[in-house]
Amino acid sequence: MKIGTIGRGAIVDRFIKAISMTDHVELVAVYSRKLDDAKAYAAQHQVDAYYDSIDAMLADETVDTVYVASPNSLHYEQSLQALHAKKNVICEKPFTSTLAETEHLIAVAKANNVFLFEAITTIHLPNYEVVRNQLPNLGNMKMATLNFSQYSSRYDKYKDQIVTNAFDPNFSGGALMDINIYNIHFVMGLFGKPESYTYYPNIGFNGIDTSGTLIMRYDTFTVNCIGCKDCSSDYFTLLQGDNGSVKVSGGSTGVCPIVEKVPLKGDQIDVANAQDNPNCIGVNQHFHMAYEVDNFQKIIEANDFEACYKLLDHTRDVMDVVYHARLAAGITFPVDKD
Repeated sequence: MKIGTIGRGAIVDRFIKAISMTDHVELVAVYSRKLDDAKAYAAQHQVDAYYDSIDAMLADETVDTVYVASPNSLHYEQSLQALHAKKNVICEKPFTSTLAETEHLIAVAKANNVFLFEAITTIHLPNYEVVRNQLPNLGNMKMATLNFSQYSSRYDKYKDQIVTNAFDPNFSGGALMDINIYNIHFVMGLFGKPESYTYYPNIGFNGIDTSGTLIMRYDTFTVNCIGCKDCSSDYFTLLQGDNGSVKVSGGSTGVCPIVEKVPLKGDQIDVANAQDNPNCIGVNQHFHMAYEVDNFQKIIEANDFEACYKLLDHTRDVMDVVYHARLAAGITFPVDKD
């Protein structure tokens, strides 16, 4: 892959780090709205090509894949531009603002015979597979709780009624879209679409959700997905069955650094010493974002559209739940049409 990036900042920096750890993947161009910013960012990452026009970057024949990491509300428009230019696209989470946007991007990607991926680290992590493989040992699932609560650096401004992208409906922000989506990907990657779901948000002064809980109901168990940008908690995931439980701790569901087997009875796990505990069943992972980049590269190299479309089916299902849960909770964006 020869990648051109759209966007700057911490998330793009981390993605570029992941590129550097992946064979046969190279950063060849960057885009920013201001040419001086694009030039400085290119110099920072030792890249020769820089643009302040997306069309100009898409015309660069060196670029075969575009990474879209702009504000949420721009994901659809910029990904669509790249797909029409017959570039492969890796679009950051949340994939789009609406279900219709997701479905349109998938249709255009298929029509143009190019690859389209959602950059969501969770489902590509080795420790996520450890959790999946442990599920049969839990017996009948009874309950699951996932908590990704991270006090936003921008929430102090929000309390003073200064709105930044993360809390702006015009930019498709909010806790469900920005942070709880990691939990939703985690759950649905294991169990598929729930039978029913309801989002219970804490709504701020401008109608955005600053935190909230998504309750997902499956045939025999209930899942509680908590995502907060206005308060903090230890990040954890607990899957509970009648034969035992599995706990993911030490990081969010997008990182999954520690996986522990929790006995039905007996001593609880000492998280601080989890890697030395015989109940720790996870593996030592390297930088979490490198796994998704490596998987995307392998799929493209193998021309494996079936694998790509399977991932897109998952993305489509997640966006279906997120979109309808958001609307039912009364959280609307300007791009909503129905």
